Amino acid sequence: MLARMELHDAIRDVVARHGEVMLADSTGFRGVLDDVLAEDQASTGDINLLADAVRFDVLAPLKAMIDSGADAGRAVEEAGARLARDRGGDHLSSSWAAAVLGYAVGRVPEAIVLRYRSQRPPSYLPPPTGTAVTPSGPPPPPVTSPPPYWSAPTPSPPRKRRTGPVVAAVVAGVVVLGGGITAVVLASGGDDPSPEDPRSSGTTEVDVEPAALDTRYDALASSISKGATDCRAGSPGSGQREVVDCTVNAGTLRLVTFADEAAAKAARTARLDYRAGTMTADNGATALYQYDPERGGTSDPALVYWDSATALQSATLTASGTAGIDSLTELYTATSPRVVVPTAPADPVLREFVELNLEVSGCTRQRTFLAGETEESKCEAGEPGIVVTVGRYQDRKGITDNRAYYKGQFDKASKRAGKGTWRFGKGKPEGAYYAYLDSSGKTATIYWDWDEAGCNCYGVAWSFQGDLDKLEKWWPGEDD
Repeated sequence: MLARMELHDAIRDVVARHGEVMLADSTGFRGVLDDVLAEDQASTGDINLLADAVRFDVLAPLKAMIDSGADAGRAVEEAGARLARDRGGDHLSSSWAAAVLGYAVGRVPEAIVLRYRSQRPPSYLPPPTGTAVTPSGPPPPPVTSPPPYWSAPTPSPPRKRRTGPVVAAVVAGVVVLGGGITAVVLASGGDDPSPEDPRSSGTTEVDVEPAALDTRYDALASSISKGATDCRAGSPGSGQREVVDCTVNAGTLRLVTFADEAAAKAARTARLDYRAGTMTADNGATALYQYDPERGGTSDPALVYWDSATALQSATLTASGTAGIDSLTELYTATSPRVVVPTAPADPVLREFVELNLEVSGCTRQRTFLAGETEESKCEAGEPGIVVTVGRYQDRKGITDNRAYYKGQFDKASKRAGKGTWRFGKGKPEGAYYAYLDSSGKTATIYWDWDEAGCNCYGVAWSFQGDLDKLEKWWPGEDD
C-alpha cells in the first residue's frame, strides 16, 4: 500500500514505478487503485470516474493536443468535455480526472489538477455512466428533463481490499491503446462590465425608475425591471448612449442603449461565442446568448444576454456568488422577454440532416457540451433505452475533429459494426458511420455525420446498457 499522499500524487507514483501501461486498461487500473490506495484516500466515485477516464481513452487525445502545441489547461478542458459527454456527468469533475491522468504522465502541471479539484463538486459519487450527484448545499431547482448523456443510476460495487500482488499481473496483461483528436478551442469574448462599479459616476439625466425603464426597454422585455433594485445610471463607453446597472437577487442586470447600428452589431459579435456550455441564437433582428459554466467547465459566472437590433439595445444578466444559470433563466423569464429562447434545431441544413432519419419536432435545443458547436439538441429516439443527440459545428474543422475522435473510439472498441460510411438515397452526399461497443461492454455508440456543404452536422446515439444490436436495428438510415 502506498504511503499516505494526495490522490493525484499516488497515481503518479504508481505510473512512475510501473509505466504508462497502467493507464491502458480500465479494469486493471481500477484493480490497482483498489489494491494500493487506503480506504479513505479516494471515494468510490473518484475511482469510478478515473477508471472511466481510462476506459474512454482520455489520455491519448490529451497528450496529442499538448504535443501539437495546445496549452495544457485548454487541452484538459477539451478532454474533460469529451469525457463528460461520453460518460455522463459534470464538466469540472471530468476535467479533474483528465488532469489527474495528464499529471500522472508528466504532461499536466499540478496547479491545473489542484484548480479543478477545488472547483469540482465536493461530493461527486456517481457510478459509471450514472446520474450525476449534485453538490452539497441547498437543493437545486427541479430538472424538467434529464441531462442528455446520463443514464439511469446503477449500483456501485463496494471497493474491496486485495491480498495478491495484482500490479505486476495487470502490467503484464494489457496493451497500450492509441488514438488522437485535435482540440477545438475558441476564445470567448464579450462586453462584461468593468471591475470598477460603473454606477459610481452615474448622471441625473437618466431616469432609472422601474416604470421608466420598462417603457424605454420595452423592445427587450415588457417588464425589464422585474426583480431589479438599486438601479443607477452608469458611464457610457464608446458607442454607447446609455448604461443602467441594477442589482438582482442572483447578480446584476446591465442595460445598454447603443449610439448607432455599428456599435450594436459590434457588441453582439463580441458577446456571441461558441465555447462549451452555450446556447446561441441570432436571427438578425434579435439575438440570445446563455452561458452555463458548469457545462462549460470554467469558473466564469453564468450569463444571459439578449438584444434588439431595431431598438439598438441589449440586456445582460450576470450571476454572482454561487448563483447558476437556472437562477438567471428564471430572472430572464420573469421579465417577459421579447426574444424567444430556441427550442428546436435552427440551422436549415442541420434541420435537413435531422429529417434524413429523425423528426425535427422530436428534438429539443440544449446548451452545448463541446467548444465550436453552434447548436446542439437532444432528440427522441422512439425506442426506450436509446439517447440521441444532434449538433452542428461552426466550421469544417470542428466536424473533422469530431469524426476523428469517434473513429479513434471505433478502432479500439471491443466490438465493431457498420461500414464506416453511409449514403441516404442516390445523389445524396455520404458521411461517416461508426457503430461500436466500448471495452467495458457498458456503452454502445453509433456516430454519424454528413458531408453536405455548409452542414458540419453530426448525430450520436447511445445505449448505456451496451446493446449494440439494438442500436444497429434502431438506426433509421438508408444505406445503399
